[in-house]
Amino acid sequence: MRFELDHLESYDDQSLLEELRRVAALVDSPTLSIKQFSEFAKVHGSTLHKRFGGWRCALEAAGVSERIDGSNIGKSKEEIITAIKAAATKLGKNTITLNEFTAHSGITGGPVRRLFGTWKDALTACGFDQSPLGKRYTDEQCFENLLALWMHYGRPPQHDEMNLPPSQVGSKAYVRRWGTWRRALQAFVQRVNNGESLQSSEPMEIQNTVAGEVPQNRGPRDIPLALRYYVLRRDNFRCVACGASPAIIAGVVLHIDHIHPWSRGGATVADNLRTLCQHCNLGKGASPA
Repeated sequence: MRFELDHLESYDDQSLLEELRRVAALVDSPTLSIKQFSEFAKVHGSTLHKRFGGWRCALEAAGVSERIDGSNIGKSKEEIITAIKAAATKLGKNTITLNEFTAHSGITGGPVRRLFGTWKDALTACGFDQSPLGKRYTDEQCFENLLALWMHYGRPPQHDEMNLPPSQVGSKAYVRRWGTWRRALQAFVQRVNNGESLQSSEPMEIQNTVAGEVPQNRGPRDIPLALRYYVLRRDNFRCVACGASPAIIAGVVLHIDHIHPWSRGGATVADNLRTLCQHCNLGKGASPA
């Protein structure tokens, strides 16, 4: 067995450059970043960055200038704006996050900050709104988003899933408001269990709806969050017509449907509501099933 030190014996220029060449031979990618170097080297890449006046200069001094990543060099504001718009179009969005932009353009945040100062300013230059995950939201908006994700996955969403489509509120917003992700989920469950409506502070009265009659207090057409969650949980987050569930079949979209249509006098109460998938709901029209 061969034993080796996990640090360099000497930190002179020649030893640093030899270590850079050694790591360059180990890494298969066409380019070599400071992060990649630091993972395999016996010295952190920041040491070479400081010693040689930049990472590019260090690669050139080591004779491996062909490993320089030139994708972010010499970018103009116009090129960045074009790239942001192209990435947004590719994703079908009217605004995107910096991480989404980097993933779909290959351009990192460095040139963006150098040319625009902040990602928000870059979005403004493109005529975009601030990324949804960077906005501040009310409790109601956070709960609405959480329920949408609950419906999407057919189960309680996980912390990291709040940063992925179709979420419109990032996980940081929940942690910032409630302290931890677990407490955010507890706050949501407490809200829906208390039967509090987002449209009214009065809880919805659950009553039977008789077809052909128009109850005096039949509730709003838009179904309150607590009632939607109650119906979804009662129906096990499945379409009651075909059994489809987002937890089993990717892409299934669930709707809460009035059995006796609201437009024909149906009430917004639990006994007149059911869970349908988008396919079954759109296929039935306004006729009661």
